[in-house]
Amino acid sequence: MPHDRFALVGPAFAAGGARDLAGSPIRLVTVERVALRVGEDESVIWLGRGLLEQAADRLVSPSGRFLLVSSRSARPATDRLRPVLASSLILDVEIEDSEQEKTLDAVSEIADRALEKGVRRDDAFVAVGGGVVTDLVGFAAAILLRGVAWNAVPTTVAGMADAAIGGKTGVDHRLGKNLLGAFHFPRSIVVDPSAAATLSDRDYRSGLVEAFKGVWIRNAKASARAETLLPAIRSRDEEALLELVSDAVRIKADIVSSDPKESGERRLLNFGHTLGHAFEAAGGYRELRHGEAVAWGISAALTISRDRAGLSEDEAARVREVLARLGPFPEPVRSAEVLRPLLSRDKKRSASGLAGVLLEEIGRARVEENVPEAEWLAAAAHARLPPALQTRSNPT
Repeated sequence: MPHDRFALVGPAFAAGGARDLAGSPIRLVTVERVALRVGEDESVIWLGRGLLEQAADRLVSPSGRFLLVSSRSARPATDRLRPVLASSLILDVEIEDSEQEKTLDAVSEIADRALEKGVRRDDAFVAVGGGVVTDLVGFAAAILLRGVAWNAVPTTVAGMADAAIGGKTGVDHRLGKNLLGAFHFPRSIVVDPSAAATLSDRDYRSGLVEAFKGVWIRNAKASARAETLLPAIRSRDEEALLELVSDAVRIKADIVSSDPKESGERRLLNFGHTLGHAFEAAGGYRELRHGEAVAWGISAALTISRDRAGLSEDEAARVREVLARLGPFPEPVRSAEVLRPLLSRDKKRSASGLAGVLLEEIGRARVEENVPEAEWLAAAAHARLPPALQTRSNPT
């Protein structure tokens, strides 16, 4: 998978005492380009500080026209992006970004507004927000006019490290999460860590779970590096955050390039999600953030990993300790009566059990095809994180 680092110089990257000819302060900024290739198509991820003000050079539209769809929570990032797109915008609309709004009705509303503005097949969407926004806009782009290009500007940590990358788009159904959707890869993804600056502490920490998940399944060195950087990451140091996110992005892009439709290795990215999705649904998508539910799902999967994949107690403890330092997280619903029907709707279910991702060691994971439902329910009942995680029940 090709990727490059290079330096940009310009007034948009103002810092320090250096000046350009117009008297504006300048500095060098490293920008990373990661290319995710699927057949003849390429989805390019750009990573670097200050990229929002440079986005016009990286967002792709065959016609040069854009349809901007953003969330209320992403207004600070959108306000920075809008001026560089202003002359090219044919639509500028704001949508809700809660999981409860991830519906076909929301997609229909986006399509209605786009059609009213005369959208053409050679135009392109720009989605600015978290995973809900990129899922909705990507799905609208996939089905509108049988396929319109789109770009993603994720403003949450989970979106930067995971949700916006890989072409999975879709909406929830009353029977489960992400049951309606399509693979439709964004042409460009712009990751600027400063976009996460306005996230609440709870949302920021929750998103970090998805970033750590990526390094845990594939890269032990990156995992160790992220553990060392965790105090800086927790304190929102942008360089430290960008290092973790960049590692997670490279891992996901590499995996997706080799398995775009999730028939093999891409399934590893579901680490923690088998029970995580059930925990999230059991709370009505209100009690737990997605990353919080995945954290509890990872904790449970570590128990099964010890029994089935030979994960050592020491490495399981390391993962749980990181999760504890990312907390506190609210307690999930553990009732077998509540979780059983939710697991039964999982897309990975077979007659003999439920497939799940197990950790053999930090940096190496595998898919276990048929874990009996009873094992998942037992792991859910006994999933624990170190006591530091439980200092408050309703984090904000």
